[in-house]
Amino acid sequence: MTVWRDLQEQADLLNQKRRWQKVRVLGLDGAYPLGWGKKQPVLIAVDLGNGQPVAIGQVDESNPQAVRRFLEPLVQRLGVSAIVTDDLASFRKVVEKLGLEHQICQFHLRRWVGLTLHELRETVPEKYLGVLDEVKTLLDELPPEGSRRLFELWKQIPGHRIGQSGPRSPLEQLRYLLIRLSENWKSYRVFDWDKDVPWTNNLTEQAIGRMKVRSRTVRGYKSWQGMWAALLLTGSGLTF
Repeated sequence: MTVWRDLQEQADLLNQKRRWQKVRVLGLDGAYPLGWGKKQPVLIAVDLGNGQPVAIGQVDESNPQAVRRFLEPLVQRLGVSAIVTDDLASFRKVVEKLGLEHQICQFHLRRWVGLTLHELRETVPEKYLGVLDEVKTLLDELPPEGSRRLFELWKQIPGHRIGQSGPRSPLEQLRYLLIRLSENWKSYRVFDWDKDVPWTNNLTEQAIGRMKVRSRTVRGYKSWQGMWAALLLTGSGLTF
């Protein structure tokens, strides 16, 4: 108990020290560590300038209202001007409302798009395979005019969907992929003109990884206070 209390005290001191430090670029990601008997939805915010965690909230990342309640005070207090996240719709909505630069993690982007292209390659008519190849090339090169080119490709694919019931056909899936990439193209390239913004969210994922390792070590967190302290202290240079 003495060790536990000492760690809580160190976490409090560290939190006070970081509370008003300016953060130019913030990484944001959700996690589900084991805590008090079951997986707990949490949202982690990390300073991407130094890789240090700055906040953790009991927030489901898929809930845009909850994400905004967590994020907006941090942005105002820390002076955040850019956010790096994965391609979750809730993050896109909140960051847009807050008027921040938004970089989508390229690792997550290329993973889900690569999987989608692989699946479409088995289902779309052969004459559209060249479109799939061009999408891959655009993602590899990320040219400034990529949004316009994706929109042109979208217009070439037939099949306007009627209603929202039932699964999309392969061509409807391709159309959806093209328009989604076109509309969000700017958020894939922020790192290209803002050198302070990394092109992945790896530092946030590393902080979450350390937090999960600690969770396994103690066979699951026993309280919110313990989880909060573990996140702030991991990567701080302190050992526990």
